[in-house]
Amino acid sequence: MSSLVYCRRFLLRSSSSIDSVHSSSISWFLLSSRRRTLSSVSDTKTEDAKRKRPPLKSFTVNYLVNSCGLSLESAKSRSRFVKFSSSKRPDSVLALLKNNGFTFEQITRVVKSFPSILIVNPDAVLLPKLLFFRSIGLTSADTAKLISNCPTTLSLSLQNRLIPCYDSLKSILVEKESILKCLRRGYWIFTLDTVKYLAARLSLCRDAGVKDQSIRRLVQNGPLVFFCSERKFNEVLTRVRSFGFDPKKMYFIHAMLVFFHVSESTVERKFELYQQFGWSRGEFVAAFMRFPNCVKISDEKIKGTMEYLVNNAGLKASAVAMQPFVLGLSLEKRIKPRNMVISDLLSKGFVKKEDLNYFQILKVKECVFVDKFVLKFQQVSSLQPSL
Repeated sequence: MSSLVYCRRFLLRSSSSIDSVHSSSISWFLLSSRRRTLSSVSDTKTEDAKRKRPPLKSFTVNYLVNSCGLSLESAKSRSRFVKFSSSKRPDSVLALLKNNGFTFEQITRVVKSFPSILIVNPDAVLLPKLLFFRSIGLTSADTAKLISNCPTTLSLSLQNRLIPCYDSLKSILVEKESILKCLRRGYWIFTLDTVKYLAARLSLCRDAGVKDQSIRRLVQNGPLVFFCSERKFNEVLTRVRSFGFDPKKMYFIHAMLVFFHVSESTVERKFELYQQFGWSRGEFVAAFMRFPNCVKISDEKIKGTMEYLVNNAGLKASAVAMQPFVLGLSLEKRIKPRNMVISDLLSKGFVKKEDLNYFQILKVKECVFVDKFVLKFQQVSSLQPSL
């Protein structure tokens, strides 16, 4: 009897357990099916969205090519640094640049060098900087040229870099026009820590005996020299001093500008060239100190000018060394035409050789020369006013 009761209870429990497992299996199956269905619907929606919206990189590349003028290869390269799915922000940036005097070519150059400019807020970030450049006296054309030559200028902080840079230049150059000349020659200056550079360079120049007036001239006319590396600046300063230039004279600065671009070997080669026309080393040094650019003139121009002055104009090479500025004058546009006029006047007896200062004749302005040597004898000679 007890065995029979036990078997019945066992069967009831087994049946209940089987029903429970079966029910759980059904529930799990239904839940999994529902999840797969929802996942399938979600994937379908995502795929549809992808098909409707073009790939981000593809949109950016197309915009860089079609709206900014970049080549396909360049656009693909720049798309690594900037990505956008809408043209709204980039269009507003391009419009701002165009409205502020940038040409399409300049815009292309800016975007190529600084592609992330296309996602910068134009009104909050770019416009205040453009207004700053205008406030210091740069024209729209000046600003466009400065920025297109150094696009990262627009990435610099207005308060922490641009304004302090301008103030530091003003502390040494004083006059606004002098600052503008410096900026037009050194469009990259805003990228430098000018406060630091000025302090170091002023100390070196003053210790060498260079006057502040000469320093201002160097900053204004030769920012590339003044703001070069410390090693290069010291090298140039040492070369000029060792050559014998007086730091208290303005030609000291002229020599620095020349030595920055001309190596020692080039200076020596130029001396050998002038030596062919009879210059001694002393005359070469004297000529260089009077007219430092005499070592920057091309070999061809040196030969042509010296040969004409010595062989045609009848000047002594030593005399040219004393007035080396003539080497910088145009042979075809000034020296030859004026020499022909003077030769004609001499041959006709209108002037005497001993009364003429040939170098002064070459130096005076065109209007003075015409008035004194052409119009004066026009009525009694065959010379034409155009000469």
